Amino acid sequence: MSEMRSLLPLPEQLTGIKYVLSDVDDTITSQGQLRPDTYQAIHQLVDAGIIFIPITGGCAGWCDSFARLWPCAAVIGENGGFYIKKQQDSTLDYHFWHCENERISNQKQLLALAQSAIEIVPQVSLAKDQAYRLVDAAIDYNQDNKGISPAQVAQVLEVFHSAGARANASSIHVNAWFGDYSKKAMAQKLLAQEYQLSPEQMREQVLFIGDSLNDESMFEFFPNSVGVANITSSLEALKHHPTWITQKPNGCGFNQMVDALL
Repeated sequence: MSEMRSLLPLPEQLTGIKYVLSDVDDTITSQGQLRPDTYQAIHQLVDAGIIFIPITGGCAGWCDSFARLWPCAAVIGENGGFYIKKQQDSTLDYHFWHCENERISNQKQLLALAQSAIEIVPQVSLAKDQAYRLVDAAIDYNQDNKGISPAQVAQVLEVFHSAGARANASSIHVNAWFGDYSKKAMAQKLLAQEYQLSPEQMREQVLFIGDSLNDESMFEFFPNSVGVANITSSLEALKHHPTWITQKPNGCGFNQMVDALL
């Protein structure tokens, strides 16, 4: 379990950061909203020559909007099931972990498992953005549904795990999928394919910032990792911690990271 430190001031080894990968829900957003000062902070990063890539459990429809509207070079969505790369002419290229037939078959199985989980914990439901997902299944336990206990979330996770699926809890959803991809695996694939980075260069040049359990693989791989302050409620459940934690939560913590980095 890594030692954590307050974010400010950033140490000397972070002066070589060329890429910022960031979770979205409750890391960039604050109470579900994108604050104007946080959106400005993203632009400040990009204006300083840093490549910005959101990486989220969010649906493909949401990620398509990010790729078109935000100043990002790419977006990783549905916990690593695909990435979207923005080209110089602003057109978008989708890159999937699995072929189309596998994606369709896997999602059909996942939706059946999701219905089983909902029967066991009827207080949860499919996420309202499920229709816009291309890879995974998402169960809402803390977005439009509230009051779901950690034990109930564990019951939902167990339905997927017992069927051989991967499943993680973000700050709002339980996301489930079949396959050996993850946020970390797709981040490594994107950085290697699009920017020709070696694993060593990734660890030196990339900073990741996140807030929840499904960011653990990123905290494990990237030594230059930051958690916004609201991650403190999840620290006991994490084996791998971020190296630094901001003093402020959510988008305000993201802003703090940007100010320190720049």
